[in-house]
Amino acid sequence: MKSGNLRHFLAGLLGLALLNVPASEARVYCCKDARGQQVCGDVLPASCADRSYRELNSQGATVKQVDAPMSDAQRARRDADAKKAREEEMVRQEQRRRDTTLLNTYTSEREIDAARDRRVADIEELLTRLREQQQTLSDRQQKLEADAARFTSTGKRVPSGVKDRLDTNAEDLRQIGANITAKERELADTRKRFEEDRARFREIAGNR
Repeated sequence: MKSGNLRHFLAGLLGLALLNVPASEARVYCCKDARGQQVCGDVLPASCADRSYRELNSQGATVKQVDAPMSDAQRARRDADAKKAREEEMVRQEQRRRDTTLLNTYTSEREIDAARDRRVADIEELLTRLREQQQTLSDRQQKLEADAARFTSTGKRVPSGVKDRLDTNAEDLRQIGANITAKERELADTRKRFEEDRARFREIAGNR
């Protein structure tokens, strides 16, 4: 529809609307239909239901612009973007929290190194004790297996007491091996964390 005709149409439509609606409340809704033609009405035309449209007042001025409803793909993309933004903000908040803790805990890189050395020493001491226990259990396991072998080598049945001690010691040996592995991993993680803290402290302290 040409702009001149549209103005006449709107004027006529608004005039009709004003017969039954106070001027302050009169509204006309316009959009472009599937063919690109301007469609208007005093109620939202059916062809505008899934399209963006304008709301005009009695003077023909746009008072509201309404976007078209989003498609399923657009909603999914919006939700994914919103989720990503929330996750990124959570990461930033966590980094700010860690930075604050770092600055409140240490005043120099030397203090970080001292804290690292203390923590590493504690873990290494515990590892030494665990390995000593592991060796004790390993020696005991060998003795118990030798005891059991004296029975099986002569075709005798291993007494239940010997078998129970074998099973219990084997489980203790397995458990202490798992503890050693966990502590070795903790030692590596501790060294890595302190190195990261040291580098981050240098960065944020230099920017203060």
